[in-house]
Amino acid sequence: MDARTAGRSTAAPHVVWSLLSAIETWPLWTPTVTSVTREATDDEDPRAPGSIGVGSRFSVTQPRLGRASWVVTQWEEGRSFTWVSRRPGIRTTATHHVHPRDGARASSLPSSGPAREPGWPVRCSDG
Repeated sequence: MDARTAGRSTAAPHVVWSLLSAIETWPLWTPTVTSVTREATDDEDPRAPGSIGVGSRFSVTQPRLGRASWVVTQWEEGRSFTWVSRRPGIRTTATHHVHPRDGARASSLPSSGPAREPGWPVRCSDG
């Protein structure tokens, strides 16, 4: 399954990126995420301030999907990030982009594993 969504914002790309990359604040502006907690990696304290990058881990709870652990696998500051979640029989890869030329934001969530309907809307919000 491959679900995609795109949206536009009148905000400057750096403003859109600041919202998109502040993953722990997602529950404040999107109904598709109810909680986000940063998880510790081997070399960091999840409560310590620090930048997000490859290897950062988050526990994300979504309506009808429950809680899942996500690991950042690619990070391009100011532009995009990709993260992966694995559950028995399902591997989900989500990529979130900000396109600086026109301020557009696009998200794609290709999922490998048994075909299933996601059961939740993918929405973009201007904040």
